[in-house]
Amino acid sequence: MAKFSILALGVLFAGLAAGSASAGSIAASTILGSYNAVIFGNASTTADIEGNAVIGGNFNGATMYNNPTVSPSAGYNALTVYGNQTGNLNIDHGGSAYVGGSHQTVNFNGGGSFSYTAPPNTISDFQSSLNSLSTQLSQMSSTSATPTGQNQVQFNATPINGIAVFNITASQLSSFASLQMNLNGAATVIVNVSGTNINFSANELNSLGTSNNVIWNFYQATSVNIGTQINGTVLATLANVTNNNQIDGGLFANSWTGQGELHSYAFTGTLPGSPVATPEPASLTLLGVGLAGLGLVRRRRMRKAD
Repeated sequence: MAKFSILALGVLFAGLAAGSASAGSIAASTILGSYNAVIFGNASTTADIEGNAVIGGNFNGATMYNNPTVSPSAGYNALTVYGNQTGNLNIDHGGSAYVGGSHQTVNFNGGGSFSYTAPPNTISDFQSSLNSLSTQLSQMSSTSATPTGQNQVQFNATPINGIAVFNITASQLSSFASLQMNLNGAATVIVNVSGTNINFSANELNSLGTSNNVIWNFYQATSVNIGTQINGTVLATLANVTNNNQIDGGLFANSWTGQGELHSYAFTGTLPGSPVATPEPASLTLLGVGLAGLGLVRRRRMRKAD
């Protein structure tokens, strides 16, 4: 019976720790496929966000959820703001909003309202997952020839198991006046761009139909300026992103100042094998408490036996 009690306690403590770890995580594939924007800090835009958004800091926006192509994941609204909402915001198509701090004017068009139920994840959960993904993608070897030239630069994808990878520098990217993305059957094209300061000013040519399959991974950038239309997911987890033109895809960044629209093209490609999740501090604490408790029970049993 003593052995059974110790084993049961061990399973209980381990289960508590595992339960906490799963509750504090959200898969990168879910994030990229469910949101038009996830910004860890503050965000401000004068243009539309067609889909749904999660903002970790404060938010000042104009109109959103006016052309959603996907629904937010369970427990989330068209807009989730962990900080404050300022300004005059329109939320269309019956979308609702959660605002953790104070709010000013929100016009719900189509039947939406404020939600007072806290979302199931913290913004740190989103940040941890996307940081891990960005790092993982940055370590992938190139499968495709490095594009060269200045005008009509061809990104000719060479996929392996459906995934094509380009590795280029910020300097190379800024030298392109125009580019064309050719999937060549790839389910996913990953463009890893090294460098801390990114300027995207290339005109994309005949790249229709690629927005759902391309990830621009600015994995070292602390500043990203998008001056022309860009097609695909923008993954810039360390950066303040500014855009003066539309992004046809999701935006996932540290902070954002926008003057161009975010168009709702959710990522539908295939990600490489998921990175190993880092346990949350709370999970490690629970596990430590569990092990300590198990040790205490064993010591008491040994004393009784003596």
